[in-house]
Amino acid sequence: MEEEGVIKFQLHWQASSAPAPDLIRELEAWRSRVRAIGGIGANPRRYGGIGFGNLSHRCAEGFWITGTQTGELASLGPQHYSLVERWDIGANTVYASGPVAPSSESLSHAALYDLRRDIHWVFHAHLPELWRRAAELDLPRTPADIAYGTPAMALAVQEIARHARLPLLLSMTGHEDGILVAGQQADECGQALLRAIARAPAI
Repeated sequence: MEEEGVIKFQLHWQASSAPAPDLIRELEAWRSRVRAIGGIGANPRRYGGIGFGNLSHRCAEGFWITGTQTGELASLGPQHYSLVERWDIGANTVYASGPVAPSSESLSHAALYDLRRDIHWVFHAHLPELWRRAAELDLPRTPADIAYGTPAMALAVQEIARHARLPLLLSMTGHEDGILVAGQQADECGQALLRAIARAPAI
């Protein structure tokens, strides 16, 4: 199994001030809900205890995203968020600032924001039941040979999202238990995730 949570892109990160609390309030509210259902966290029995799951929100300067290896924390403050300002998918490079480095999944989030101006929120959760039943639930799926945090994954995500209706929920087949949700509103992303979880046991 590949090591979870490792940043694979070239990161140019500069330490800077934290966001204002208002900028991350809705992100943190949904992070708490996704963490409560096991989609975000750190567990010794999963992925060697490395933290997993992240959320982001588009802003004028780029997007705010939960910091790398913050999954173990029950709640986050502004000091746990990073601003991704620029990215180059082809060059496998992310430019960010803030009090902490950005999530290892930042490139996949960037790919969605880069592709579609109507996407303002991206949730990345690790939900084994949804991931295992992605085909039965008729979820779009990235190819099995594409790993997380790579330009290939970013491009595969873009290909699925190009003409999809929002909210979009997809399975990252080559990224164990990985689920992505993207939409215009945080609530529509969260509710799409909760509806899919509710459907899974009935299959």
